[in-house]
Amino acid sequence: MASSYIDEALINHALASSSVTAILGARLYHIKAPQRAVTPYAVMRIVAPSNDVETFDDDAYGQPLCQWTIVSDDEKTPSDAFLAAHALMDLYRNFDGSMDGIQVDYMEMRGPTELVLPNEQEIVCIVELVPHYVEP
Repeated sequence: MASSYIDEALINHALASSSVTAILGARLYHIKAPQRAVTPYAVMRIVAPSNDVETFDDDAYGQPLCQWTIVSDDEKTPSDAFLAAHALMDLYRNFDGSMDGIQVDYMEMRGPTELVLPNEQEIVCIVELVPHYVEP
């Protein structure tokens, strides 16, 4: 069954990637991770919705700002958060085509940004994506 939403398509595309799941397993969450989630894990959320819609050839294109937040412990260097961030960037780099039933024409990407949270045993990497896709 095809995705109805771009964030759903981004998650499903990542779950289908062996390079991503080799690091994160199936621990890819939408909006927020469960309490005491096992690390490493990643969370997908839309930071800024697609309020501006481009229109070309009678198609409406969305371009929301999406964010992967990847969390791991600091027990190894490079951290799993760093490795997973790069695996996600490699997965989406130069992507165009159908992603789980949604037509993506191109993808802007930024990151990874690395953060150390107050809990100094965790490392966080942020990857931002702006998929330009045909609204279903």
